[in-house]
Parts: sequence; structure tokens; C-alpha cells
Amino acid sequence: MRVGSISRRSALGLVAGSAAALTFGSRFSFADAPLKVGIPIWVGWMPFWIMDEKKIGDKHKLNAVLTQFTVQTDARQALAARSLDVCALNTADILAIDAISPVASVITLTNASAGADIVIARGVDKITDLKGKKVALEIGSVSHFFFSKVLEKAGLTENDVNIVNMSAQDAGSAFVAKAIDVSVTWEPFASQGIASGGKALITSKDTPNLIIDVISARDDVLKARKDDVKRLLDAWYDALAFVDTNKDEAFAIMAKHSDVKVEEFAGMWAGVKMYSRPENIELMGTPAKPGPYVDAVRAMSSFMVKAKLIPSDVAPSSMIDGALLA
Repeated sequence: MRVGSISRRSALGLVAGSAAALTFGSRFSFADAPLKVGIPIWVGWMPFWIMDEKKIGDKHKLNAVLTQFTVQTDARQALAARSLDVCALNTADILAIDAISPVASVITLTNASAGADIVIARGVDKITDLKGKKVALEIGSVSHFFFSKVLEKAGLTENDVNIVNMSAQDAGSAFVAKAIDVSVTWEPFASQGIASGGKALITSKDTPNLIIDVISARDDVLKARKDDVKRLLDAWYDALAFVDTNKDEAFAIMAKHSDVKVEEFAGMWAGVKMYSRPENIELMGTPAKPGPYVDAVRAMSSFMVKAKLIPSDVAPSSMIDGALLA
């Protein structure tokens, strides 16, 4: 399976691993010290490569080196170790870092899953019918978090089902092989399961603004290099605008860096909700008037504590910093 389809959503726990980064020489030539930016392979972060190839950073006098990570956990560890200044990650990653020691803050939200995470089933018509059923998913993963909220909404708990720990790919394969009748997975594995006779019981379209990806920056970098980080954010939003006005060229660039075909990338892009700057301002809010993203952080933090992935809750106010969005 192509890495671009699957590498974002590794287990959320604090696991050790060596860096697996590919540096693409994406450097702009204005200041002496470039911002070191980490980008795991995931559809919602591919506009960074539009920023690079279309030289959008030049307009903002941005000096940055973009480093692509094939394993998201490695990118998170690099940020925690202060080897990166800025990194595209998931809300859970920042919680995992800051639960150990306050290091980084979310400076903008990039995207939310909007149909890419799916509970696929065979012989089941509704979530409440899952009681007593075996359900394949990766424990401690985004799929696990998504499913826990799905159960909660239906008035069930994890004690009402029998969870079988499998990676998203294996959960999809087991479903296709009819070894299990319910799997929690994401694209393209979900579509493969549906094609084998399953159906989408519920998707992340039904849980909006729950699974949220972000751009994060180290707190010391935000303090010392605020203007540089602001240039990066401005270039990011210009890259998103390029996608809107030049979709064919944008998809070709992003598919190349995702190592998938353009038509595959188009399907992946349809499964995420990309956030605009105004949407970010509303969702993140201010210290005096927090936005709805605070609830997503609290929900994820609570889940991670319960799953013993972090030792204690992280206060949303300590890791949300939308000051550069204005």
C-alpha cells in the first residue's frame, strides 16, 4: 500500500523510534537561519509542497527548510527534541508532547476528518447493534478515539463490544477476508471493505471537528521568531488559495508528494475538511473567549488519559495560541 494513504495515523502513544526524514532542499534565501519545518505525509498537509514548488514563500520573505517524514511519530519526537521549529501534527501529538513537558503550541488548524474515518460493517444496521460484536481497530490510534466517541453518542461503552487490536490496514484486510464483520479504519481500506460487501455504518462526517490536524510551533520559537512563524502561516494560507484557483496543478503537486495517483489524491482530499483562516479564528478563539476547538482538545486529552497514553490531562489554554492568525 502506498505510504501516502496510511502514514498519518500511527498509534498515539509515546513510542520510541528513529527519525526517517527526507529533506528536499526547500529553502528560501532571505534570512540566515531558516525555520525547520516538519511535514509527515498526509493529505491535509500536502499544501506545504505547493508553497515550496510555487515559491509562495518568496512573496512573504519566508526562510524555511521543509523536511518530509514518512512516519508521523518521528516528526512528533523531532519537535519534542527541539530538532524542528514548526511541525504539522495531530491534536493528539501536541497533547502527547506537552503532557511530558510544555514544549509546543497549536498555531493553526489545518483540517478535520470529514468522512475519511469509517466504521464498516457486515450484517449490522446501526451502532447499537454492535453490542457483543467483535470490532477490529488499532488500540490507541485515531480510529480508537473516533470509535469511542461513536459509542458514546449511541449510549454504549467499549465494554459493550469486543475490541480486536489490528492496524487500520489489517482491520480492512480482515474485513475483506470475512474474518471479522466490523472494522474501524480509513481510506482507502474502508472503500475496499465496502466493495467486498460491507457498508459504512458511520463516518467522521457524523462527528465534525473531532479529529483535527494542526500546525504547531515550539513555544520558544514563537517567542523569539514570531515574525518568521507569521510568514509561514501567511504562505500556508496562500497555498490553500492556490488549491482553490488551480485545482488540477495543485492536485498534481500534492499527489506527487503523497506518492499516489492524482485520482487517488482527489478521493483523499474529499475526505477532509480544510480550514480557512476565518474558520480558524472562530474555532480557536482567544484566551478571553475560547472557541469550539477547546472542546476537541478536552475530548482527546480525556481519551488519552483513559487509554493510559498520557499521564494527566493537558489544559487547552496551555497549548492553543492563535495570536498569529489575525
